[in-house]
Amino acid sequence: MTDCLVFKLEEFEENSEKIDNVVYILYDTYEQTYIIRGRREETRTRAACNYSFACDDENDLADFLQYTICSHNTVNEILYNYDNLPFHSDDVTFTFLERNDDPVYEISGYNSKKLRRKRLLRNLRMLKNVFNYYN
Repeated sequence: MTDCLVFKLEEFEENSEKIDNVVYILYDTYEQTYIIRGRREETRTRAACNYSFACDDENDLADFLQYTICSHNTVNEILYNYDNLPFHSDDVTFTFLERNDDPVYEISGYNSKKLRRKRLLRNLRMLKNVFNYYN
């Protein structure tokens, strides 16, 4: 398995150190599709909720992320270089990404950032345009 960039967003509740939402994003070069794997964290009133989506367009993905991540909250942005992803993106689950989330794969990280569309689109285009093929 060759390398693959994975972008992780950790959303923090306003005025809190508590992570509310975790999103992993990667780009499947064969399917030409963004893959989204996320989880809303458990609270007193609701259980944790895993979710998965695919998206062809980075603008639609940015719309989704800006809708699901509160504009008052901050995010940690982490870029990983996973070298052990399954061959098919359908087999890449949130659980797999979380279990293999390791600083050894981290390329860079920025903490306590506001989710800004221009920066987000730049990062999503990078995922799409910087890759190694899965072979």
